[in-house]
Amino acid sequence: MADLSPDQLAENWGAIAADYERAFEGLSTQYAAHALRLLDLRPGERVLDVAAGTGAFSLQAARAGAEVLATDFAPGMVDRLRARIAAEGLPHISAEVMDGQALALPDASFDASASVLGLIFFPDLDCGLGELRRVLRGGGRAAVVCWRDPADLPLMKLVQQAIRQVAPGLQPPSTPPAWARLTGGGLKARMEAAGFQEVAVVTSTATQRILTPEAYWAGFTRSAPPLAFLFGQLGPERTAAVGRAYIEALRAQAEDGVPTLCVEASIGVGRA
Repeated sequence: MADLSPDQLAENWGAIAADYERAFEGLSTQYAAHALRLLDLRPGERVLDVAAGTGAFSLQAARAGAEVLATDFAPGMVDRLRARIAAEGLPHISAEVMDGQALALPDASFDASASVLGLIFFPDLDCGLGELRRVLRGGGRAAVVCWRDPADLPLMKLVQQAIRQVAPGLQPPSTPPAWARLTGGGLKARMEAAGFQEVAVVTSTATQRILTPEAYWAGFTRSAPPLAFLFGQLGPERTAAVGRAYIEALRAQAEDGVPTLCVEASIGVGRA
């Protein structure tokens, strides 16, 4: 297997679980809610959340009455999710450390499975999709969320714009990042190749209002391994300068005084 990128190492995700939750769950919770509606879960159904992170999907599924197993390869993410489960006193949900490319689960044991912006990081995307399909009972449903067009992702376009202002000589990576390999345009074919039937892909739009851009930026630099790695390369002074440019750009596109990000993802839904 090729060398893994920083966002494919479990220890890197575990170290930033709380920052990830603060920076991204405003968006991922909206995609997860849309995925739940598309799956049309019924109370008591067994649901698997793969690469669950801090629980944007699995917590909502449990609140809706499903029997939920949330899995993630990063122990730090699982610890954070277990703490949230305990704080809410939610029944019928558990979280376990597990590799989504080789789930330690029997075939045909769940009514539904999902991965919200998690499977996109897997070294072997097709293996991950195959595992989501393998664990489903006949007729079971799966939902997979990826960015619709990673090259047009507002979150990263603003960062790249700010970096070009501060460090114009910094060379971008020669290959696309791991999270950009699966797009909305290719999701249907990949799910069908993994054995899913009746696959449909819809666009899901989430909005995030950033009430305090300075506080948002302070956590954003540590909120995902690719970002932590990037800003580690830039160093403190240039990172601070990028932050000022980023916040200025955010404020410039605010229509009512509050910067708002509008971000599109794709949700693929199929049956076993």
